[in-house]
Amino acid sequence: MISFVGISDWTRGEYERRLTLWSELAKAGNADGLTPSAIRDLGLYKGQAGIFFDGTGDWTQGSPGRVALTLQHTGTSYADDLTDEHLDYHYPSTQRHASFDRNEIESVKRAQSLGLPLFVVTPNALRSTLKDVRLGYVDTFDDDAAVFHLSFVESVLPLPSDDELPASEEEVDLFGGLPEQTLRLVQQRTQQRRFKVDVLNRYGSTCALCDIAVPRLIQGAHLIPKSIGGADEAVNGLPLCLNHHVAFDAFLLRLEPDGSRITYAPGITKADLQVTRDDLFHLPAVPSAAALRKFYRTDAALAAFSSWS
Repeated sequence: MISFVGISDWTRGEYERRLTLWSELAKAGNADGLTPSAIRDLGLYKGQAGIFFDGTGDWTQGSPGRVALTLQHTGTSYADDLTDEHLDYHYPSTQRHASFDRNEIESVKRAQSLGLPLFVVTPNALRSTLKDVRLGYVDTFDDDAAVFHLSFVESVLPLPSDDELPASEEEVDLFGGLPEQTLRLVQQRTQQRRFKVDVLNRYGSTCALCDIAVPRLIQGAHLIPKSIGGADEAVNGLPLCLNHHVAFDAFLLRLEPDGSRITYAPGITKADLQVTRDDLFHLPAVPSAAALRKFYRTDAALAAFSSWS
């Protein structure tokens, strides 16, 4: 049997469990288009509609009461509250005894105060018999409007430090709200996700430098990096797979500002990086030439390109 001492210890154990669950979901490359039975087999829900807490596992020993694991959004009552970036999840209001709804609502608030992610099950857009699973964090909640505001992320975020976690069950309510460190990361990841969506809408979901066309494997790459003031505007970005994003940032290749040519660092070839394009003219829109020229005037770029012939 798994046992934990103290709320922070239990939270670390539960965090690792949820991290493992998300890793298992992502093994096939995405968590979209899953059968309800596949989701049940992972223990994410048992056919309920609404807020799910599984009280049958050993991991519940030492927990601060019910801590929500999964939210199911059917899209029937509040169809407009779901976007690629967030979900407004309305409190349950059922014909059951009032304590049932109240306990479910409190379980979501506990997940928030502990900095734990929630799995969100939504309908698949193409097949009504399938489900998609998203990963989200509760940013805020509004008791007056009876709604939780969740932001979606693509991976489990680091757990807050011990001093941001309650030390006992009595302190859980005192730590209401998402821990500040996690909130900052959620906001940052949400902004990154929005930028990626804008980039893919502008250029398509295929890597600009190769033929990888799986959206989950494509990143929104800034031309002028955020670290030096680059804007989260699609014109300041390109869709790149992870390998070519790293290659671009590491100055292993250079894109001509007008998109006419791709050149490579000394000792590096097109074949080495598995680039399949010779220019950017195949893209449905052009990236900012001014952004690339500005980037190439930075000290880091000038130093990197100084050895190029």
